[in-house]
Amino acid sequence: MPPKTCRGQILDYLNRIYPAQTSGINVVGVFYEYFKDTEIRRSLQFLADKGYVEKTTVHHPIKRGKSEDHYKITPSGIEIIEGTIQDKSIILEVDHQEDGE
Repeated sequence: MPPKTCRGQILDYLNRIYPAQTSGINVVGVFYEYFKDTEIRRSLQFLADKGYVEKTTVHHPIKRGKSEDHYKITPSGIEIIEGTIQDKSIILEVDHQEDGE
């Protein structure tokens, strides 16, 4: 699948767990069957660079001296999911209209 699809699926996943954040390892675990590890990580970084995802580096809970990146969808990312704004670099495969519309 193309990177645009990977980006859309990651945004959809982060929207579903909002307002929680999750580690990059967890995101890779969700999508590794469909995309290569490097594509998932590149997509996460791309989404963070565009401001659709907030990236926070935290100390690893078990490994001393190590850190890991955590990700959370931003209001701009939610607007992408809801269709309020569009970005041709992201493909959404699911219709996210609210009930009753």
